[in-house]
Amino acid sequence: MKILTVYSSLTGNTEKIAKAISEALPGSQLKKLPTDVNPQEYDLIFCGFWCDKGHPDELWEEFFKNIGSVPTAVFGTLGGDPNSERGRAFASKVLERISAPNILGLSLWQGKVDPKILEMMAKMPGAKPMTPERKAKLAEAAKHPTPQDLGEAAEWALCMRKAVEK
Repeated sequence: MKILTVYSSLTGNTEKIAKAISEALPGSQLKKLPTDVNPQEYDLIFCGFWCDKGHPDELWEEFFKNIGSVPTAVFGTLGGDPNSERGRAFASKVLERISAPNILGLSLWQGKVDPKILEMMAKMPGAKPMTPERKAKLAEAAKHPTPQDLGEAAEWALCMRKAVEK
């Protein structure tokens, strides 16, 4: 089976998850976006993004348009907790956007937030104040992805591959 793990990453979060996925799948090709690979040449694609203002990033969006009917497992990283109410809402929004018969599933992991983005957001009109609660959430995000997250990503990848092999 010819497998591609392709990803876009700003701070390295999605790259870490992509590497864990690729390493769990012997023979998987690992490519960072942008890339000139033809998705139609693969039997299975793992396609990863980072959350950009509540949406998958533009590089990912551009690549994703060309996947066609190839079985695809989608993964992403975001600064918030994927299991929180906001995280689940984000996942639902992404699933609505990518809904197609060839999409095997979506999995999200938490990752650190780029300090430059925090600086930019602090300067915006109506910016949220940096409360102790918000600081704590950002400190927790900075710990991710953890070794446990990477292990979960590898297990998830193996499950997605098994689903295609059936």
